[in-house]
Amino acid sequence: MLFTSIRSKLTAWYVLLLGIILVLFSIFLFFFLSKRLYESVDNSLRVSARVVARSAQVVLNRKPFLPGFEMFFDQFTGFGNLNKFYKIYDGSGNIGSLSKNFDGSQFPLTQSAYTKALKGESSYETFTIADNHPIRVITMPVLKGAKLANLVQVGTSLEVVIDTLKNLQIILWSAVPAVLVLTALIGRFIARRALKPVAKITQTAKDIGSGKNLSKRIPVPEAKDEIGQLAITFNAMMDRLESSFAQMRQFSSDASHELRTPLTVLKGESELILGKERKAEEYQGVISSNLEEIQYMSKVLEDLFLLSKSDENQIVLDCKPLDLGLLIEEICKHAEIIASEKDIRVVIAYLEKLQIYGDPVRLRQMIWNVVQNAIKYTQPGGEVKVSLHEKEDMVLLSVQDNGIGISEDDLPLIFNRFYRVDKARSRQERGTGLGLSICKFIVDAYEGSIAIESKLGEWTKFRISLPKSNVLNPHKVQL
Repeated sequence: MLFTSIRSKLTAWYVLLLGIILVLFSIFLFFFLSKRLYESVDNSLRVSARVVARSAQVVLNRKPFLPGFEMFFDQFTGFGNLNKFYKIYDGSGNIGSLSKNFDGSQFPLTQSAYTKALKGESSYETFTIADNHPIRVITMPVLKGAKLANLVQVGTSLEVVIDTLKNLQIILWSAVPAVLVLTALIGRFIARRALKPVAKITQTAKDIGSGKNLSKRIPVPEAKDEIGQLAITFNAMMDRLESSFAQMRQFSSDASHELRTPLTVLKGESELILGKERKAEEYQGVISSNLEEIQYMSKVLEDLFLLSKSDENQIVLDCKPLDLGLLIEEICKHAEIIASEKDIRVVIAYLEKLQIYGDPVRLRQMIWNVVQNAIKYTQPGGEVKVSLHEKEDMVLLSVQDNGIGISEDDLPLIFNRFYRVDKARSRQERGTGLGLSICKFIVDAYEGSIAIESKLGEWTKFRISLPKSNVLNPHKVQL
């Protein structure tokens, strides 16, 4: 359709608004010039009538029909070029003198003009004489005392005024459409130039949408105008989308890899046990092994579900006042049971009784994941130290082990999903690789921070900082 593009709409609106402005200006110009031209004619008639009235009063007082009087007025009023005409009446309304070769009936003395003259007022009238020739006439009284002595009528042709106005109409009727057509062409050209970057953005978006090249970006113009900001914003959005797609592909690959192993084990053991008749103890062992694999997959899926909800900001934190020190103490007691199996000690180095607002379920999950991770990567005979203290408006939790440590190359990746430092050992420990990702999410939800320090082969230390009075009040808040 004609106006489906922004370029066409902008041009149409621009031409329409300009057309309205030009039409209004033309109407104003026409009426203003018309008024000024008619005012100029009336002023000229008034001056001429005054001169005629004064001269007539002097001459007629001497001799009403002095020879040569008509020649004097003809020369003054410019009879030769049909510019002005005159008539002089006596006090009774009878014609005393008039221009040569001029029929006085062509603009008679009207009753309204005579009535105003008796009151000492001048009047202006417009008549049409032969061949539709318009003339403008002034009727001016000549008073002697309070009595009407004479009436002077002076007329002039309006042909020049009318021709001027007609020429102006022709110019306006020709110029306005021409200006609008020229404006439409120029406006369309300017709109095309201005929206050219938008066309590039559209084509780039189409190429990316068709899957041709997700790394393609829009060239950012040097001028940092609205189009430049749009290009920058679009490129930044595409950077995030490309990163998200890469994470999704990696996530799908890791998730399928994590679930493939237990499913293979389930399938293999089930096929093996069903291959021939076996004892009840063997069936019981396979079922027990399958149950472990099912529990592992359930844990993976549960963590994945939690992280997917966190990505969509659908996690609800049920915050309430709680004693964080007491919560850590309970977690450490449970962790001692697991640690004792590996001959590892869980030591509470320093523990303050601190009241904060928080969700006890999510906080317990976060602290348990960090402590459990420390136990997992600590050699038998080692220890895990836990401490909690207050610093200004923050609570600081640290968990340190003397385990295998983490290399500098692995530290930036430690909170990535499914990332493991020691993959072989993690699988042996039945780790999902999602625990620290969940910890990072929970800390971020509380507007806190989590940092990790490590020395390969010697120790690893987690530092968690949480606000005591978080912006999250003790009510249910959806993130």
